[in-house]
Amino acid sequence: MQPDDLPVVVWGRPDAHLCLGQHQSAALELIPDCDVPVVRRPLGGGGVWLDRNQACAVLIAPLGTLPNRTVDWYAYALEPLLQVYREAGLPVSLADQDVWLHGRKLAGSGAATIGQAGLVGTSFLLRFPIEQFARRIATPSAGFQQWLVEALRTALTSWSEHAPLPDSAWLSMVYRRAANQAFGWRWHQSLLTEAECAARDGWRDELIPEHDSSTRLVPHGIKLNASSFLTERHYDNGWVRVLTQGRHITRVALSAATALPETCLHAVEPGVESVSQNLLPYLNPVQAGEWALRLLETAHFNPEST
Repeated sequence: MQPDDLPVVVWGRPDAHLCLGQHQSAALELIPDCDVPVVRRPLGGGGVWLDRNQACAVLIAPLGTLPNRTVDWYAYALEPLLQVYREAGLPVSLADQDVWLHGRKLAGSGAATIGQAGLVGTSFLLRFPIEQFARRIATPSAGFQQWLVEALRTALTSWSEHAPLPDSAWLSMVYRRAANQAFGWRWHQSLLTEAECAARDGWRDELIPEHDSSTRLVPHGIKLNASSFLTERHYDNGWVRVLTQGRHITRVALSAATALPETCLHAVEPGVESVSQNLLPYLNPVQAGEWALRLLETAHFNPEST
């Protein structure tokens, strides 16, 4: 793409596959011998599931046509997507680079500069097969996987949970009309040419190689949405599992205290002393201090949360 080229939106419904961020290790993040294709995108972030229940839209534009600050690309590029949801009666909102509906994440996005172009990719999440995604994620225990499924149901949502699914023609038409309003465009629709298909297929091998990272993107766990993380860490004499939301621990389990209520730390400010005090009814003072430290070193909090 050259500076004087027109912007392009690449639109389509992908076959089922997992897409890892550029810094993720498939060996650490996914189960061995994963039974769906795995590719790696030249963008950051975590692993995502894509299939034909999603309509993907990627805006590719010369850098000079995009806002000066990359952080402002999301509001600019996602405006047509927001308008489509709202026209369907879904009261969505944009928080940073994610689209939210009724307190749950409905869509994510990613941005990158490649050559002289900037791109922002997202998708309309029509349905999301949580169990299919979760069972392909490397998990340290059956309990972790069960919590993962339950947490994903709380953290994520899809179009099908709130409104009848649109057909492809309606979705494409309303998106194009919204983009006309947002960007002042006149559309020219086309399919990829043979040369473009060949170029696309030629890049595929470059998206597959393993990354040599020695740690997971989220140490000991996984990111559920911008503010929620699930982690589990194993020690010589036990394990700890933690679900966080913002700066709070919303669910916890310890092998050393099987009677511990999972929500006992929900309103507790995360600190060694405060956590220890709340563990004392279930552990002796030495154990409470030891497991409070382990719990806090296992938990993952969004560094931007306050």
